[in-house]
Amino acid sequence: MRALKVDYAFRRGSAVAKKARVTREREVRLYENNFLEALTRVHPAVPLCVWGPISIGLIYLGYHLDISPIWTASLAVIGAFVWTFAEYCLHRWIFHFEPKNDKVRDFYYPMHQLHHDVQEWDRLVAPPMMAVPFILVLVTIFYLLLGTPTLFPFFGGFLIGYLFYDYIHFYTHFITPKSRIGKGLRTRHLQHHFAGDDIWYGVSSPLWDYIFRTHVPKGAKLNEL
Repeated sequence: MRALKVDYAFRRGSAVAKKARVTREREVRLYENNFLEALTRVHPAVPLCVWGPISIGLIYLGYHLDISPIWTASLAVIGAFVWTFAEYCLHRWIFHFEPKNDKVRDFYYPMHQLHHDVQEWDRLVAPPMMAVPFILVLVTIFYLLLGTPTLFPFFGGFLIGYLFYDYIHFYTHFITPKSRIGKGLRTRHLQHHFAGDDIWYGVSSPLWDYIFRTHVPKGAKLNEL
């Protein structure tokens, strides 16, 4: 069940990385074991089927436990907004962390660098193998901060924010948008991939990029996409 050795030819700024594209072919195998390999891939519908009912159930649970309808809805909206900050922090400081040790790098590679190298269609949304540990850590943190029942509608909204992120991410890679908003989302994310991975960490919202100055100033020249 050991991991396969991954070729790290795809590095920041390399010619290969700049040719990255969405593919339906399974180009990178991470594990010799078929079950472990399957856990690194997921059909795009799976996150909605898993986290959608959980998020709605958590919001309803808060209401059922006598939180007022207005406060329940407000907590859900706040949770979705907090997700945008968590998304930025995870993307910038966790996913783009670059280990120096080769063994740690081998372990860390599937988390995000693989996605920068090859955009395989069944790795554009987070598989449970990756999502569950992060969500367990985050729900524990929010439980300690908020307690129950406040946690329930808040985290339900947080998960809805996560789902928006996952599907916006899929959308920016797999679909050519027609709307102004869609074009903006796609342009920013592709700039992150191909013009510099130290810009535009926000996928579902550019807000925190503007706050932390990781946006691209208007009129700035970027490498050709």
